[in-house]
Amino acid sequence: MAEKYSDQAENLMKAAVEDYAEVLKDVKSTDANLTIIKNIRINIQGKPRRLVDIADLKKTDDPHKLQLLVFNTDHIEILTEQIDEINFDYDVDGQFINLNVPDPTYKQLMEVVDDLNRKKNSAMGRLTKAKSEATTRARTAVENEFITQGVASAASRKCEEYYENYGGQISEMTMEKVKNILGSEFFEKYKSEELDPIV
Repeated sequence: MAEKYSDQAENLMKAAVEDYAEVLKDVKSTDANLTIIKNIRINIQGKPRRLVDIADLKKTDDPHKLQLLVFNTDHIEILTEQIDEINFDYDVDGQFINLNVPDPTYKQLMEVVDDLNRKKNSAMGRLTKAKSEATTRARTAVENEFITQGVASAASRKCEEYYENYGGQISEMTMEKVKNILGSEFFEKYKSEELDPIV
């Protein structure tokens, strides 16, 4: 009798990898500057406000340009004072503040990489869950004498293989993305500082 446990695990793992590929598309090196701008806090009538409360932050096709759509033009002056503090160039055009952002520093880019690693761990967690659910169900089926121990062991072996395969894909995709975020020079620094075993 063919077992279906590993098939289901493989389908779940495949879906996890596909979802992760979609998540990766949205991760960009420009996110480093977005974080700085998103962290701006403004006082309006004595109350602290977050940026999202008073403006909409938009990415543009140019990685060095971001745009703020300010909901109330009265707040533009307070906002530009904060932008002056983080030393970004900008110009005001009606309700819009067009920001020219510099290339992010290595430290800022590493924050994007850290966030990426959190997303990777979440994707790997889905693989682990798919593997353990399938092997648990196979074990229960043996206890209830629906399948033999041999079938359950085969299912478990297959699940492990799938986990290695799809986990490897996730790791490769992540490394490619890290390379893409950091650029070749910073990537070499990352490899020597973060990836080499500490002696």
